[in-house]
Amino acid sequence: MTQTVINYAKVLYELQIPDEIVMEAETYFQNVPELGDALANPVIPLNEKYAVIEDLFTDQMKNFLKTVCKNGRMRQIREIFDVYQTYSKSQRNILQATLVYVTEPTEEQKEKFKVFLKERYGCRGVELKLLEDRELIGGFVLRAGEREFDWSIRGRIKQLEQKLIRR
Repeated sequence: MTQTVINYAKVLYELQIPDEIVMEAETYFQNVPELGDALANPVIPLNEKYAVIEDLFTDQMKNFLKTVCKNGRMRQIREIFDVYQTYSKSQRNILQATLVYVTEPTEEQKEKFKVFLKERYGCRGVELKLLEDRELIGGFVLRAGEREFDWSIRGRIKQLEQKLIRR
């Protein structure tokens, strides 16, 4: 990720466009990759690109997308949206975390993970992404911020191996 992408994401956030509208625009680019390709194509005249933007997007997104297009950054639009999502959540004090598991946790267990993370990081909310990984053998790995809490059987085996090697 470049500083330019970060700057565009921050500008998008500062425009205070409602999340639903930003997500709708992001969905267009995800579902129709040809749209981003066409808007990034240097052969297509800028006025034609602007016409497409005018037809597809809400008023709140048009100027931003036209600026991205005019400055030749449309190839990075999906990355801009990704950084925007992360930046937006951090500005609202919402922690993004990943829980890697063997057996999917219950709703009650998910809530306990969220409470733990809120207390640990002092955040207002937690967005918990779930990933299954049978290679953990059992238990879970919780990743948040720069920390990883490894309570998996695979992790315990690695710790035991390291202790035995040191001796």
